[in-house]
Amino acid sequence: MPLAYRSLYRLLLALATPFGLRLLHRQESDFPAVAGRRGERLGQIGSPPTGAIWLHCASVGEVNAALPLIEAMLKRANPPSILLSTVTLSGANHARQRLGDRVEHRLAPIDRPAAVNAWLDRSQPILALFMETELWPETFRALKARQIPLALVNARLSQKGLTRSRLVRPLFREALSAVSFALVQSDDDAQRFGDLGLDRAKIEVVGNLKFDLMLPADLPERTRLLQQRIGQRPCWVAGSTRPGEETLVLEAHRQLLARYPDALLLLAPRHPERRGEILDLIRKARLSGCLFDQTLTAEHSVLLVDTLGELMACYGNCRVALVGGSLVDIGGHNLLEPAALGKPVMAGPWLHNQSASAQALTDAGALINVTDSASIEQAVRRCLDDPEHADNLGQAARRVVDSGRGSLARTLERLSATVH
Repeated sequence: MPLAYRSLYRLLLALATPFGLRLLHRQESDFPAVAGRRGERLGQIGSPPTGAIWLHCASVGEVNAALPLIEAMLKRANPPSILLSTVTLSGANHARQRLGDRVEHRLAPIDRPAAVNAWLDRSQPILALFMETELWPETFRALKARQIPLALVNARLSQKGLTRSRLVRPLFREALSAVSFALVQSDDDAQRFGDLGLDRAKIEVVGNLKFDLMLPADLPERTRLLQQRIGQRPCWVAGSTRPGEETLVLEAHRQLLARYPDALLLLAPRHPERRGEILDLIRKARLSGCLFDQTLTAEHSVLLVDTLGELMACYGNCRVALVGGSLVDIGGHNLLEPAALGKPVMAGPWLHNQSASAQALTDAGALINVTDSASIEQAVRRCLDDPEHADNLGQAARRVVDSGRGSLARTLERLSATVH
């Protein structure tokens, strides 16, 4: 890393750290089980198991993608110790819910030399696995200096991400020199990582781990309990929504109520702590809503899912699902979750972070493209009017998931050659 780039990066991180820590921990009250652990960001991680595999995820989406891999490693005759890190508290909470104490969890260090080295001094991993788009120059540099093998797993890089990263390409070129190998999702991802500076000989296309997603063991029970609350009301989901999307979704639902007066929208924002803001949007749309843990009545037309861990049960109860982060320039969230449950999938035009799964669903005729409230309402209404049409779309979506499985086996095979 040229000295000028490194110095600038370190200066910017030093200036941003106080604000970043405050931002990452601003909603600790929503995650009491993982609150009070800010020191872990600085390397104060107690005494985790040494000699473990360090698996790093950004947030909930990456944890979900990693779950099949973690479960497979834990089922081995001699399972390795796994030290799981996340950037967000929601990711930490989700990991705790899904994995309990079967893995150790710590919050990831901020990407500054002192924090990273303190973190590594205490953990001493034998292998580092970084999921998807997590590229941290100082962390990678420290791993290389300690000769700890580093692999990118389920790696992806959008064209937008490549364009943005090219502005500081020398920074990433040196970071990527620390990578032992990269298991990427698609040929396009392989090309982009090569363009960014990763040695092409280290890149292997293995597919997308999200096709191998594991459904929670308690999903049938959660789905049943939610179905009891909903009854026979026609129901659709807007999942993982972001600011700017809820207004479109609520307007579409308001229009839908003209034809289906008892229709219910299950609205699950990506960040549940936005509940107050979204309740205000529901009132402004002249709709009646309640929070997930409140009593749902016939007067409520919107159930605001402000509790983590309920989205899959919502998908299981709906006729059609809109996946958020796609109606605004975020890049889209996991399209395969409703698809795995055999539900028709709607998404907006911004899908650069889900390009492989979006293309697979599109090729199968299983993705409904929407852009605004009118097209959302039209798509939902068609699925409610024509259950056979909705079932055909859902079955096509499920076949896409089933046919895309296999990345897990290929990933495990490659990792087995690294850790015996």
